[in-house]
This record gives sequence, C-alpha cells and structure tokens, in this order.
Amino acid sequence: MNMANSAYNPNTRIFENDLMESMTRTHPVWPALFWIPAVVAMSWYAFSVGVTVPLYAGLFVAGMFGWTLMEYALHRWAMHYVPPIKAIRKYYYIVHQAHHDATEFDRLVAPVPIALSVAFPTLAVLWIVLGQVMMWPFFAGFVVGYLAYDYIHLYTHFGKPTSRVFKILRRRHMQHHTLHNRWFGVSSPLWDYVFRTHVRPGERVRPDESSNVDWDRRISGGVPNEG
Repeated sequence: MNMANSAYNPNTRIFENDLMESMTRTHPVWPALFWIPAVVAMSWYAFSVGVTVPLYAGLFVAGMFGWTLMEYALHRWAMHYVPPIKAIRKYYYIVHQAHHDATEFDRLVAPVPIALSVAFPTLAVLWIVLGQVMMWPFFAGFVVGYLAYDYIHLYTHFGKPTSRVFKILRRRHMQHHTLHNRWFGVSSPLWDYVFRTHVRPGERVRPDESSNVDWDRRISGGVPNEG
C-alpha cells in the first residue's frame, strides 16, 4: 500500500485546538483493533445462548448485506448533505467534504467514537426488530461489512490494485471524487445500480452543484486525490 502522502500535512489542519484536531484523525489500525474483538464477543454470546451455525450464518450474511445499504444511504444522504445555512456548513464540512478536499491516510477510516454514534442507534433498531438474541449475529455481519468498507476505501486511495475487481472499485470511487453525485457505494456498486446513481458506459456526466458549494473551507492547500 502506497503511503507516500501519509505524512501529516499542517496545511490540512482543521481545528486550532489540538484535542479537536486529533478527533478528526485516526490511525487505520484502530477500527480493526476495536471491532474485531467486538465481533468475536457478539458471536460467542450468540452461540452461548443457542443460536445454531446455519442461523448464525444466515443472519451474519444478512447483516453484511444490510451494511451495504447503510453505507450507500450514509454516503449519499448524510455525508453529501449540503446544509442551506453557511454558518452550519462551516462545521458540517468535517463530516465528509474535508475528505474530498484532502485525502490523507489518517482521515480515511472512521474514528471509533464516530462509528459508535452510528452503531448505537442501529443496535436499538435491531433490538426492536430482531430481539436481544438474533440481533447479535446480524450486527456482527453488519460490523464486518463496515470494516470491509473502511479498508476498501483506504485501499482505493493508497493501494495499487492488481485484481480486476479492485481496479474497478478504485476507478468508480475516483469518479465519485470528481463527480460527487455518482458511485456512492464504495465496497459494493449494488445500490448505485438500484438508485440509478451509476455511470453508464459512454455517458458524459458533469459534477453536480455540491462540488461548487461555498463550504467556508478550513483546509488550505491539502493534498490531491489519487487518480
């Protein structure tokens, strides 16, 4: 994996406060260190209360599939949301637009606290829908899907794909960085085809208006996206 642009760049600092700035960055190893033991614990609990292997496998795969929809929805309707009030845009900028302005390895995966802010509401919904036992195999698959997304995203920017699959994923994600309004799926293009946000062969697409929004950017300089 090419980390040529991985060194900290003072021009991409967002907050003057060191603590606030540190919360916008995380080393890519932390999601795996936190979530893999959590998946093991969830799986152990599920088996300890009588969940069978076939049932666990089915719920696990369903959870991974569920993540692909969550990934698409968060990326399209939350991360690319443009607040109508400029004063709010100034702070919402760090949610995702900062990544479009400066691609850095320590801003490519979600810090654990940010991931937990999505995990807790998801668990509450699963508790209601699946119950306190079946929710855990599903959520274990959901988390593995999330980890796959995080590290595929990292790889599309800093890796050098040799396989056809990863070359396609990288090309589509780089198109997204140019167009903003296409290819919201990073780990899977499925929902882009469902919601018709894919780029058809031969189609000429222009960047949408969000690429020209006045975000009151806090990043000066930055590093160029791969491409």
